[in-house]
Amino acid sequence: MRQMPNDQTSSSSAAFMLNLDKNLSSDELLDWLVEVSESISEALVVYDGNGRLVFCNQNFRDLYGYTAAETHLGVHFRDLGKIDIEKGNVAVGDEYGGGEAYLKRKAEYREKLEGSFIVTLKDGRWIKTTDRRLPRGGFVSVQSDISNEKKAEAELRAAKETAEAANRTKSEFLAAMSHDLRTPLNSILGFCQLLEKEVFGPVDNEKYREYHQIIRNSADHLLELVEEILDLSRLEADRFRLEPEILDPVQHTQNLIKTFQPMLGEKGVSIAFSHSENMPATIRADRKVATQVQSNLISNAVRHAPAGTAVTVRWSLTDEDTLMFEVRDFGEGFSDAVLENYGQPFIVGTPEHASDARRGFGLGLYICKRFVEAGGGRFEISNDPDGGAVAIAEWTARRLRASETEE
Repeated sequence: MRQMPNDQTSSSSAAFMLNLDKNLSSDELLDWLVEVSESISEALVVYDGNGRLVFCNQNFRDLYGYTAAETHLGVHFRDLGKIDIEKGNVAVGDEYGGGEAYLKRKAEYREKLEGSFIVTLKDGRWIKTTDRRLPRGGFVSVQSDISNEKKAEAELRAAKETAEAANRTKSEFLAAMSHDLRTPLNSILGFCQLLEKEVFGPVDNEKYREYHQIIRNSADHLLELVEEILDLSRLEADRFRLEPEILDPVQHTQNLIKTFQPMLGEKGVSIAFSHSENMPATIRADRKVATQVQSNLISNAVRHAPAGTAVTVRWSLTDEDTLMFEVRDFGEGFSDAVLENYGQPFIVGTPEHASDARRGFGLGLYICKRFVEAGGGRFEISNDPDGGAVAIAEWTARRLRASETEE
């Protein structure tokens, strides 16, 4: 086998070596190169420094419908453009439009010979042209049919637009449905409260009290789902906007925990709240979002904590200036399906994750994640090796820290 030299060899030297090795005459070498050009799938044409045709392969003629006479040696590329217009076999234009503007873009491209430009043929084909300058003057133009790529792009774009339209329709439906459901639910809850207070006299039958509690719990749960769906529709329709205000994070959480007392009594669970000493006195945060994220995490932990245990809730400021809110329970922990899919809505609780149906539609954790990330934070859930589940929301403290003037 012939060994190549170690030093770099120019293309002209390589051609010369090939001529010697194969014992080819100049005419034979030219014939060999012509055969190579005819075997490629692209159209190939070479112009000299004045823009006149030096060589083209048959693919170039076939691409534009030229005859051999029309592509004679020395024809200028502008004359070929005139033939295109006269024959009407080319819709003169590119992806940015046609007419004089296109001709100007093409002329500018031929002056710079950088990048590529695309032309649309009358029969609907898309042709990508890439021209490159030659060392001895002139330029070589390689032209390829990219119709399939353009078709795929158009189909992908259409599919994307269809999916976006379907998603908007879904979000609008969810929002409308949620609004309509809240009215009868509020009515049910209102009457439940009247029964609880025995406004019109005592409810003597214990069975009625039991049924009333079931109705109340079911209505509360349903209202919670409706609120989650409303939040989801706002998030997906990009109609959700944070409205930061000054609040005391520790006091806010303490007040929120008090609202869980009835639930804690029913479950036989307690909440142990703590915070690091270096916590900022105030932060800038959306009160409604802060309430919803913390409520979701605390209620989820209380629901799955075994009786007699404590759910731990903690605020802390780390040495790395990270503000962290953590909720931990000592229940059975999250399943693999929840851990893998909590970043997607409507996954948990589907037939393939039937064992997780008790966790609803999987919206609570998904919405928490979206809300936390909307504020520039990070949300994560995991299982503790010692048992139980952990949910953490954290932010860079300087993003949430309130200025002295605001305080």
